Amino acid sequence: MIKKSLIGLSILASTTVIADDSLDICLITGEPSSDVSFEKIHKIKYGKGTYGSVSDILPHLARKANAVNANAVVNYVGSQRFGFFPWRFVRPVVRGEAAKLYLRDGQTCASIGGATVREVIQTNLEPHLIQR
Repeated sequence: MIKKSLIGLSILASTTVIADDSLDICLITGEPSSDVSFEKIHKIKYGKGTYGSVSDILPHLARKANAVNANAVVNYVGSQRFGFFPWRFVRPVVRGEAAKLYLRDGQTCASIGGATVREVIQTNLEPHLIQR
């Protein structure tokens, strides 16, 4: 019994660490300026089937980006979209292109106009609107 509990806790702990790392993914509305080198990897999208906030589903988008070894999402858009029955409800949807940023010395996610998933969740603002 104790052995099963410890295994369960270790799996939970390792999952939490992975999720926390993915919250450092850089979200950029649009594309970075020409002085930032980056490579697009894959289009990604995540939508919730019911009511909710964009902040609620951002960790899912971050995990998808992390799964393809991206450290950023460019052309990021998070919005409320109409579902199948538009007169009944809207649902949150986030999308963008997973990308690998190659930041030079001194460049950070914030300095190139982005914000981490963690910052967007905490402030509930679009990446380009977060004041530092």
